[in-house]
Amino acid sequence: MASISDEKLQELRDRVDLVAVVQRRVPLKKSGHDWKGLCPFHGEKTSSFYVVPDKKMFHCFGCGVSGDAIKFVMQMEGRSFRDAVEQLANEAGVDLTPPDPEEARRSARRASLGEVNEKACTFYERVLWEHPKGEIAREHLRQRGITEDTARAWRLGYAPNLWDSLIKSHALKGVDLRLVEEAGLGVPRKKGQGLYDRFRGRLTIPIRESGRIVGFGGRLLEGQSEAKYLNSPDTALYQKGHTLFALDRARETIRREGVALFVEGYFDAIGLHQAGVLTAIATCGTALTDKHLELVTEAGARELVFVFDGDAAGMRAAQRASEIAAAQGAPARVLVPPGGEDPDETVLRVGVQGFREMLASAQPSLEFLLDRALGQLPEGAPVEARVRAVDAVKGIVRAAPSSLARDLYVEKVAEKVGAPVEAIARALAGKASVLAPKTAASREAEPGKPLPHSVLKAELVILAALVRNPGLAPDLAHSGAVGEFVHPSLRDAADAVCSGADPQSALRAVEPDSLRQRLLDAVGEMEQAGDHTDAKRLSSLVRKHAQTVALERKQRPLPRVPRA
Repeated sequence: MASISDEKLQELRDRVDLVAVVQRRVPLKKSGHDWKGLCPFHGEKTSSFYVVPDKKMFHCFGCGVSGDAIKFVMQMEGRSFRDAVEQLANEAGVDLTPPDPEEARRSARRASLGEVNEKACTFYERVLWEHPKGEIAREHLRQRGITEDTARAWRLGYAPNLWDSLIKSHALKGVDLRLVEEAGLGVPRKKGQGLYDRFRGRLTIPIRESGRIVGFGGRLLEGQSEAKYLNSPDTALYQKGHTLFALDRARETIRREGVALFVEGYFDAIGLHQAGVLTAIATCGTALTDKHLELVTEAGARELVFVFDGDAAGMRAAQRASEIAAAQGAPARVLVPPGGEDPDETVLRVGVQGFREMLASAQPSLEFLLDRALGQLPEGAPVEARVRAVDAVKGIVRAAPSSLARDLYVEKVAEKVGAPVEAIARALAGKASVLAPKTAASREAEPGKPLPHSVLKAELVILAALVRNPGLAPDLAHSGAVGEFVHPSLRDAADAVCSGADPQSALRAVEPDSLRQRLLDAVGEMEQAGDHTDAKRLSSLVRKHAQTVALERKQRPLPRVPRA
């Protein structure tokens, strides 16, 4: 926690009475120097839960859970780290105000950003429920099966399709516009002074963390934009890679059930919660990160389930998520809803019990990865291709949770490549790293291998034009330019659109976040400039890209970043 120093946290741990904290929630009896009782975190009839005052820690010899007072309150009450610290500090009389004036200033700034977000949320809510312009959003919620009670509980709202309705609203009267811009709610005008609203014509979804609104997601309902979903930018209060939507609501159930259910979208999570599946959470317009896994592990998740769409983008997201989970050694499974449904549609169709049965039969993520890897090997593949396929699955097989699972995976590989089981077992027994593939972000940052700005810009412009006008896909495919793209994520996105994929799905799959944002910015700039690229203009962009790549390769070795 950046806003609370390590010294303050240690002072809190030293001053808090752990026995008193636990006894208010769990009956304890003295046992020598320690105290014991029935563990509140798992069902038991014989006391195996101990509080050790001298060490200021608790431990259960039954389920193995242990920690200090902060962790106890977090797990017992499903609170975030910040909430638990603030509650205990209030009880123990510990002042958490940072002694460092600069840190105190940053903490106050974050609090101010949270207050601005709260004012904006109230404005969006009033438009949704009290203004005629909110009818389009109310109708959209009815069509999605979101009840009014659910919408009000999640504080959904509507940003009118006007340039500056929020900026000029009474809700922000007297608020410093620099703070509004810093919160990501306003964008500087290109001509003249002042701001215009970031969210326009969008159903707004507040993103909460540590008891306050840190950002928003916005679903397009009116107006023209290439981005169906728009998210708040990273701020001093909000980082997409460190935030999970609905975790504040799901934390207690995740702790109790030990399972975290990852879905792709905000409404997937909201719909599942409405149906009674209370462990659903979602990333905020970004791919799964190690930090996301850390968050759910801290919340008490012992297993992960990825429920992503069945389209190409969803399958790639499931593969990336499974790889990250495997690299972290986190048990995980994958469920792909049938018929291309979204999870919230599936739960409405089959009911919560039927959905839980589907979750129970979800495929283990390592098996999912194995199927994905072997599924790319065609019948009658040459020997070289089969050898490469075996090499590609070494990490997957070695990550198997048991020797039996590993043997079964070996048999599956042997059957697919048409080789004896013993030969495959020998080939897979060699040393192999466990599924820690480099991401596009890490490859891009490799020392000595920067991607030239001119090449990256040319590829962003071509892809932005393709997103704005998917009808150009056949022309781009015919040109062969996609094969010359240097950045793998942009290459994959362009290839997906040329193969008939939805441009928005392809755009959402672009990684890292910073690159996706640059692509969105390029699309937005074209949109504001009224640019309508046609086949002739595309041909010019393709020629410019080819010339740029050729020039860079003459001047220096140009990194041809391989696909993940």
